[in-house]
Amino acid sequence: MIDYMVEFDDDTRAVIELTRKLSEKYQKPLEQRKLQGHEITLDDLQPGVRAAKEVGLWGLTLPEAYGGANLTMTQQLAVIEESFRCLVPLRFGGNVPSFLLGATGVQKERYLDPCLQDQLRYAFAQTEPSGGADPGNAIQTKAVKRGDTWVINGTKVFISAVAHAQVIFVVAVTDAEKRARGGISMFAVDKHNPGLKISRDIQILDGMVINELIFDNCEVTEDAMIGGDGQGFRNAQIILSLARFGVGARALGIAMRTLEMMVDYANQRVTFGSALSQKQAVQGMVVDSWIDINQCRLMMYAAARKAEQGHDTRTEASLVKMQATEVVGRVLDRGIQVFGAAGVSLDNPIAHWWRSQRPARIYEGPTEVHKYHVLARKLFA
Repeated sequence: MIDYMVEFDDDTRAVIELTRKLSEKYQKPLEQRKLQGHEITLDDLQPGVRAAKEVGLWGLTLPEAYGGANLTMTQQLAVIEESFRCLVPLRFGGNVPSFLLGATGVQKERYLDPCLQDQLRYAFAQTEPSGGADPGNAIQTKAVKRGDTWVINGTKVFISAVAHAQVIFVVAVTDAEKRARGGISMFAVDKHNPGLKISRDIQILDGMVINELIFDNCEVTEDAMIGGDGQGFRNAQIILSLARFGVGARALGIAMRTLEMMVDYANQRVTFGSALSQKQAVQGMVVDSWIDINQCRLMMYAAARKAEQGHDTRTEASLVKMQATEVVGRVLDRGIQVFGAAGVSLDNPIAHWWRSQRPARIYEGPTEVHKYHVLARKLFA
């Protein structure tokens, strides 16, 4: 068994073991089906969702007051990491964006309560053709107040989760002078709003379809503004910071499983009279992967402890996201090299992960933006 160096407390080990058992029972059979070429549907995932809810894994980021699991940041990341060791990871219900917490009145009834019951599917639309890595300056979509309605005009692109969404949370400029400093707001737009057009399906490497959205005099009522006038940019950055930790944990779970597959295969694959595990080139790839994973996990869980102490961890979120997605790319590439032709065959999880993880170095902020726009600025401040 590979030693990954991070030590967890008893409660965290228990929740990891619970996640592992659920994954073995409900998700591993789906992994086999996917490797055989079958499509996995949302209905296929529901038994795992229900089983997780029954044992308390529901609303992983939510406090108990909202019916959530009330997990620590360490536990949240450990659950995600364990789940994503499977090609078809567990899905956890009760996924409520932080900007809805505290909603009252119509917004509570229309958005928060259905999210808490996993009855509302949503998409988040920020990225635009003018760029996604610098939203404070790049957002061109505008919302203008006319009487008791807001009228939204603009284009969003590379937006995920649109196909199954019922509502789109859209970030738009409401004060061009203030922009990111109180001039960007968020609105809830029903997907069937006549002013919203889903103009283009865009298929990406892993087969996922993302979309381009056009808002053409899209009218919404005053109560569709989420989180207050001018708070959209701030609220978007909060959810993106949390998402970056999650992206890192997903990448590391995949990297760990890939490393274990590399070791198992290298031990049993014989070539030129000895096992691959006896070849120094293969040993180097395995050791380098183990070092990469351990370094990144130690960093991620140190950041998680800092978050649990109430510190601002936006910089750490950038660091974790950037480094973990770079690490999984290197580990997957080495895994393919060790497996050879079997590594690029779609009956091997590594081939699927390579396709799904290459975009991870772009979404939630490209590596270069995190390195130079966030981390370098922090160090030279």
